[in-house]
Amino acid sequence: MSLKLGNAIAVATDYIKSNPAVPVYKDGENLYAVIYHIEIGYNKNHESNVKQYIIIDYKDFSLSEAERAELIDLAKSYCESKGIENDENLEINLLDNEEAENFIEKVFNNMKVIRGLITKKC
Repeated sequence: MSLKLGNAIAVATDYIKSNPAVPVYKDGENLYAVIYHIEIGYNKNHESNVKQYIIIDYKDFSLSEAERAELIDLAKSYCESKGIENDENLEINLLDNEEAENFIEKVFNNMKVIRGLITKKC
């Protein structure tokens, strides 16, 4: 196998926005899951775009396929209520997905660092 680097591609992130977390209750009172909604603004071909990440952190140790599908459907209805289109700029993941876990951990860690830097400057 022969690997080589390609040309660099400029990437610009306009912003990262974490929307309020939305709790999901089971049987009216028991916390069942939390929906995290993160937006990342970026430029592509001189146009501003927004990538929407919907991450569902559920509290049960394991879920049946029906429960997984119900959570995904609930997340889709959340998106509809917020006017988020179901296109290539939308990703919905359950938090058992290792990539989703790593992604949300990195975003929140970066947000903590940014908050820390802002606090130190004040």
